[in-house]
Amino acid sequence: MKTLRTLMCAALLVAGLGGCEKIDMNNLEGTWTEQYDPSVFAMDGSVTYTFDGKNGYQLHVYDALSGESHDYNGHYAIDLINKGTITLNPEMSDDSKVTYKIVKLTSKEMEWQKEGTTYSKGTWGSDYRHFVRRK
Repeated sequence: MKTLRTLMCAALLVAGLGGCEKIDMNNLEGTWTEQYDPSVFAMDGSVTYTFDGKNGYQLHVYDALSGESHDYNGHYAIDLINKGTITLNPEMSDDSKVTYKIVKLTSKEMEWQKEGTTYSKGTWGSDYRHFVRRK
């Protein structure tokens, strides 16, 4: 019985660690487009971030309903040591400052979860954000 319990604990540990992905911040630099499975969540426009690798970013937002697009510039701060987060516009004290937990960052995909929220499909595009590399 004790051996079985030990084996089960070891299997759970391996399964839990197998799902962990290393966040490589070298992958952040470049252009990322917000994208989801269209059968589950369809965006009515597009959101594209270009990170320069020097704590600056450009944001391009296109609203398909109005046909308008807007461009913004901002700064970001990374905290991988304590929280594993990215904060957009950390110098701002208003609503334009927002912090996300970096859930996944590979050379092709990036996922964020807004700090203080939990994942659910109903929060796609707001609290949970998924990006694919464009360039």
